[in-house]
Amino acid sequence: MKFYYTYGVECDHPFEGGWSEVIAPDRIAANATFREAHPDKEYGYANCAASYNEDNFVKTGMLERGNFGAYCQETLIGG
Repeated sequence: MKFYYTYGVECDHPFEGGWSEVIAPDRIAANATFREAHPDKEYGYANCAASYNEDNFVKTGMLERGNFGAYCQETLIGG
């Protein structure tokens, strides 16, 4: 399954705009994989603006339009 972690602009996120794509068997594994690559800045808050499963991310239109002028910044593989 694919999960998407989006970024804002002028934030203390790993990237400015766009998203990270995480391929993992479920959301728990995806969150762990994302947090390993980008640790929480504050306990309990993922270092991104929002996260989506694949179905919900497709509905946002970001795959076609991008997010703040950027697209996929990285792909992470989780177990």
